[in-house]
Amino acid sequence: MTTNYWKSYTHQLREGLLQRVDELSVSDYPEATPNQVIHFLQDFLKQLADVIDKAESEERLKMINSLVRGLGVFLEWLDNAHTEQTPRGLVQLLKDLINRMDPDSRVMARPQAQYNYSILPLGSLLKKLVDDYIPHSKQSLFNEHLSSPIKLISFPRIQRDDILGHAIFGHELGHPVADLYLESENTDEEHLKAHSNIQKQVARLVDEKLSNSASDDQKLEWSTKIFDHVLQVRKRALEELISDSVGILIFGPSAFFACYELLWGGNWDAKPSPNEWYPPSRMRIRIMLELMDRLSFIDAFDKMATDGTLAPYVESVKAFIEEARKVASVTNDQTGINNDPQLKIAYDWMNSSLDKAIHFARQNTEKVAFDSDIVFPQLQELLQRLELGVPPNEVGDPANLQTVDYRSSLLAAWMFKLRSVYPSTGDTVSSQEIEKLHQKTLTAIEYVILQEEYSQYFASQS
Repeated sequence: MTTNYWKSYTHQLREGLLQRVDELSVSDYPEATPNQVIHFLQDFLKQLADVIDKAESEERLKMINSLVRGLGVFLEWLDNAHTEQTPRGLVQLLKDLINRMDPDSRVMARPQAQYNYSILPLGSLLKKLVDDYIPHSKQSLFNEHLSSPIKLISFPRIQRDDILGHAIFGHELGHPVADLYLESENTDEEHLKAHSNIQKQVARLVDEKLSNSASDDQKLEWSTKIFDHVLQVRKRALEELISDSVGILIFGPSAFFACYELLWGGNWDAKPSPNEWYPPSRMRIRIMLELMDRLSFIDAFDKMATDGTLAPYVESVKAFIEEARKVASVTNDQTGINNDPQLKIAYDWMNSSLDKAIHFARQNTEKVAFDSDIVFPQLQELLQRLELGVPPNEVGDPANLQTVDYRSSLLAAWMFKLRSVYPSTGDTVSSQEIEKLHQKTLTAIEYVILQEEYSQYFASQS
C-alpha cells in the first residue's frame, strides 16, 4: 500500500466523523456549550485535512487515523447531551454553581449507561488536541473555542430525571477544592514535618516485616514502597472526604440524602482497595453527619417541627437521619483499618489533617454555600405548594411572590419524598408520583434560574 492510499483512508474517516458532527448541529441542547463543542470539532476536523495531506510517513498517518477514531466518543457525548436525554434544569443548576466557583465556565452534561457521576475538564482535552495536531501558525484560530473552561458532566442514565439524586453532584464539585487543598499542603510546614514521623512509623513496620538478615537496600526498597502506598491511600481518602464535605456545604442536607442513597446499596465496611482506594462508606456517612451537626442543620429541622403542619415532614427527615446515625455508630470500618498496619498509618495521618481540610473547603465554597438562614424559612410554603401539586419555586403573597434559592426547592422536595404520604388522605405516595415530584422540582429550578437571569439582565439595562 502506498502512503497516498492511507491518506485517502484517513480522509474518509475524518469526513465521516465531520458529517456525523454536522448532523448533530441541528439538535436542541439545554445550553449553548454543546453547540460550541460542535463548532470546535468542525473547525478542528477541517484543519486536520491539511495535517493529513502533509503527513510524510505511515506512522504519522496511523497516529492521526487513531485520533479520528478516538474522537468518535464525542458523537456519543453530544448525542446524549440534547434535551431529549438531558434535563434542562439539571444543566442550568450545575452551570450556575460551577460559574460561581470557576467564573465563565461552560458546561456540557450527558447521561451514561455506567452508574457513575463525574465532572471532567473537557476544555483541557480540546486544548491538547490543538497543541498536539494543529500547526502553531493556525492555533490562534481556536482561541475563542478555548477561551473559557469547559466541563463535561456525566450522570447515570437510569436516574436521568431524578433531580433529587443529582444533589450528589455537590461531591463532584468538591474534587477541585480537594485538589487545591492537597496542593496547598506542599507548602504547609506542619504537613511537611509530619512526613518524618510517618517515615519513622514505616521504618518500624518494615523492621517488623523483614527478618534481621535483610540488607539496608532491601529495607530501603520496602520503606519506599510502603511510604508511597501510605501517601496514595491518604490522598484518596482526603479527596473523597473533602468532596463529601463540599457536597454538604453546597447542597445542605439534600447532598447527604443523595449520598446515603448512593452508598446504601454497597458494603458499609469495604476497606480501601486498589485502584480507587475509596474510604469505607460507613466512615463517609459518619463524617457527613458530624459536619451537618456542626452546621446546625438538625437544629434547624427541630425548630421547624414547632409548626404542627411541618412536624410530620420533620419526623420523616429525622427518622432517616437516625437510621444513618445507627449505621455510623458501628465502628467495624475503623476496626478493619486499624487491623491493617499500612491503612492505619495512612488513616491516622489523614484524620490529623481532616479538620483543617474541611475548614479549607468552607473557605473555598463561601460564594456558593448553602445558607440555612435563607433556605429553612422558605420550606414551609414550598411544601404547601408541593401538597397542592405546584412546583416549589416561589413564596410570599400571591401579589408579590419571591423566587427562592433553588436549594430550597430541592430540600423541600426531599422532605416531601422522605415523608411519602399524601397529607390529605394519609395514603402512601406511589413511585409514579415520585416521578412527578422530580418533574415539578426540575420545573421549579428552571423557573428560579430563568428569573434570576432575567433580573440580572434587567438590572444591567437600567
